[in-house]
Amino acid sequence: MRQQGNQKKKSHRKLFVILGIAAVVLVILIILAVRGLKNMTEQIASAMESNTVQAEVGEIAVTTEGTGVVEAARTENVYADYSVTLKKLYKQNGEKAAAGEVIAEFESIALNDTITSLETQLNQVDSLLASASRDGATAVKAPVYGRVKQIFAAEGDSVLTVQSRQEALAVISADGMLKVEFDTESSTEAGQKVQILYGDQVLDGRILEVSGNHTTAVFEDGADYQLNQEVTVQAEDGTKLGTGLTDCGHGVYVTADCGVIKSLSVAENTEVSAGETLFELDEVSCSAEYLALLEQREQLAEDLKAAREYRNGYVLTAETDCIISELTAKEGGTLPAGSVVCRLMDTGAYQVVLAIDELDIRGIEAGQSVEVTVDAIEDTVYEGTVSGVSMAGENTNGVGTYRVSVLLAEASDLLPGMSANGRITMDYKTDALLVPVDTLKTIDGKRTVTVVKEDGTTENREVTVGLVNNQYAEILSGVEEGEHLQVIVRLEDLYSQLGITVESTAE
Repeated sequence: MRQQGNQKKKSHRKLFVILGIAAVVLVILIILAVRGLKNMTEQIASAMESNTVQAEVGEIAVTTEGTGVVEAARTENVYADYSVTLKKLYKQNGEKAAAGEVIAEFESIALNDTITSLETQLNQVDSLLASASRDGATAVKAPVYGRVKQIFAAEGDSVLTVQSRQEALAVISADGMLKVEFDTESSTEAGQKVQILYGDQVLDGRILEVSGNHTTAVFEDGADYQLNQEVTVQAEDGTKLGTGLTDCGHGVYVTADCGVIKSLSVAENTEVSAGETLFELDEVSCSAEYLALLEQREQLAEDLKAAREYRNGYVLTAETDCIISELTAKEGGTLPAGSVVCRLMDTGAYQVVLAIDELDIRGIEAGQSVEVTVDAIEDTVYEGTVSGVSMAGENTNGVGTYRVSVLLAEASDLLPGMSANGRITMDYKTDALLVPVDTLKTIDGKRTVTVVKEDGTTENREVTVGLVNNQYAEILSGVEEGEHLQVIVRLEDLYSQLGITVESTAE
C-alpha cells in the first residue's frame, strides 16, 4: 500500500512539470505573436506612409480606343446610262488603275430609237428658240393682291444679288393677317380669343394653332404694323401667355429673273393689286422663257452626245488613281440601263471607320486627333483626324457602338479592308496640376484627397476635379503643387509589399 502511494505522488509531480513546461511555451508563443503582430503593424504603417505622391504640373490626355477597317475616303459608283454590252475588259476586280488608264469598253446597238427621239426633241426646241423673244420683262409686278410688308431691293441693286441674300425682292402679305409664334406654359387652344400688345396698342387676336407648348396667334394686319416687331400675347383676363416677333400669316415672295432695279413704284405697307407694277428694271438680258429653252437645249444636246458615244463604243477611263471593286460583269455580258458597272475607290486618300463604345461617343467631335495602327504593318503609327461621327448606333448583345470616320494624313502604303486600331484624343491639356487617380476618394458625394503634412499629420480635403484618365486626374482647386498626398492602398498591393501570398480558390 505504501508503494502505491509513492507512485501516485511521482505521477502528480510529472504532470505538474509537463503543465509548467506547456505554460512556459505558451507564454513564449504569446510573446512571439505579440512581437510579430507589432512588427507587422509597423510594416503596415511603413507601407502606408511610403505610399505618398506629390501633386505635380504636367500634361494630361483623355483618350478612347476603337477598332475598324481601312477604306477609301472617296468612292464613285459608275452607272450604265443605257443598256450596254461589255465589249473589252482591261482591268479586273481589285486591280489598280492609274489616272487616264482605260478600264473597259462598252457598245450598244439598241440606241437608234433613243437617238432618233433626242434628235427630234432638239429640233423642236430649236424651232421654239427661233420664234421666242429674248427680251425680258422690264417691270416686276405683284403676283397677288395684298399689302407690301417688306422691300429688300433699292434703286441700282442687281436683282440676282438681292435674291441671293434675301431670297426675294419684296414680301407681300396675302391674307391680311399677321402672326406671332411663341412658347407658353399656359393652357391654350385653337380659336381662343387673345390680346396682342403692340407698343401702346391693345389689339384683338386669336389662337390659330397649338403644338405642345408652341403656339401661334394671329391678328389683323394694317398700315401701322411692321414685321419682326416684338409683341406680347395675353389672355382676355390679362394673363401673359408669351412674347414673339410679328410675321406674315401667308407671305408671298416677289422675284425676278435678271436685271437691275431702275426704280421703285411702291412703298412698304401699301396695298397693291395683282399685276400692279412694283419695280422698273434696266439691263434685262433674256426672258425667263427664253432662258428655260436654252437650258432644255443644253441638256438634250448633252444626252444626245452621250447616246451616240455609247452606240459607237463607250470607253470607261479612270479619272484618278483608283482601285476597281464590285465589278461583276464579264466580257460579252449585258448591263441594263441604270445598273452599277463597278465602284472606283480613290487611292489618293484613305480613312478608317472605327467602332466607338457608347460611353465615349458624346466626347468625340470632328477635328480631334487620332493615332492609327494597322495590324498588317507593324511599328508604324498613322496620324489622322476625326472627319465624321455617326449618331445612329448599332447594338450587339446589349452593347452600343457608333461609327467614327477618321481621315488619314498619309497612308499610301495601306489597302482597303485592312484591320486597324485607333486612339482618339478627346481632350488634352498642358500645365495641369495632376495627381494619380489612386489618391482620390468619394465621401458623401464629394471628391477628396488626404494631404500628408510636413509634420506627418494628415488632412482630408475636398477637391475640384477636371480631366481624368486611367492614371491621372487634373485638380482645379483644393491642392497646391508640391503637396504630398496619400495613395489609397489596395489590399492586394499591401499583401505584395509585406511578402504575403494569398491563394484564391474557386468552387
